[in-house]
Amino acid sequence: MNYKLCVRQYCLPLVVLFSLLSFGCKEEEYASKLGTSAKASFKVSQVQGKLNTYLLESTSQDAYRYQWDFGLNEGLKSGGSSIEAYFISKGTYNVKLYAYGEGGYDIATQPVVVDQDDFTPTLNNENFKLLTAHAWKLDGGSTAPVIVGTEGNPSEYFGGGSLATCQLDDDYTFSFANNAFKVVYNAHGATFNGGNVEPSYNCGSDRSYESAFTFATAVEGAGIATITIPNTPPNRFIGVTDVSSNNYRIISITANEMVLRSGKVNEAVHTMRFVKK
Repeated sequence: MNYKLCVRQYCLPLVVLFSLLSFGCKEEEYASKLGTSAKASFKVSQVQGKLNTYLLESTSQDAYRYQWDFGLNEGLKSGGSSIEAYFISKGTYNVKLYAYGEGGYDIATQPVVVDQDDFTPTLNNENFKLLTAHAWKLDGGSTAPVIVGTEGNPSEYFGGGSLATCQLDDDYTFSFANNAFKVVYNAHGATFNGGNVEPSYNCGSDRSYESAFTFATAVEGAGIATITIPNTPPNRFIGVTDVSSNNYRIISITANEMVLRSGKVNEAVHTMRFVKK
């Protein structure tokens, strides 16, 4: 005999109904054993005496493990219920807390607004100190003060030669003052025109300028630091007017000598030797 239970015209065999009820009970029992899911939340406070540093403190409920995302594209950081976050540049950062509980995890997001840049790492950088210690000029005593080529073969297009008279007294001064980075080019009356300025490869009018610049320790390709100047050649340049771009890599630097390479790794590069003025 086959017994059925009918509810509102739907009939199920009792054995199937009992199986469904049993399975549902097992799910509920399993969920109860896991525990309560976390509820993520945190508070933010600035750390006194530390520039651009913030204390992140979890106020989450039912959490036992924490991961933090500072909004710097660096991924998740493991940490405790509190952690310090440092931001070198001003801006708004979407900080996230991943709080894990026995029954599951939760995510809380909160913006952290940083009002100013922190120049301390740059100012303490030894290469930056050498760069800003004095003015620089192209090395008139070198047989190859400027060479042109590719990243793999820096002298492929031009192997060097003596400087023009008007290049010998050009100087470049890099400085930091009043929370600003500045480079000053002084042509002392005349600038050598590269292949992009008429008349090409001759001394021309004075193209002296003052400009902002950025200094970074991140380098794409050869080098130990990167200098970037806004605007494009020939309005702005270092060394010669026909550089591929105003991206300059410091290949090497000492108290008296510096080698700069203009251009990115996929561009024609000018490698230039400078000496202390």
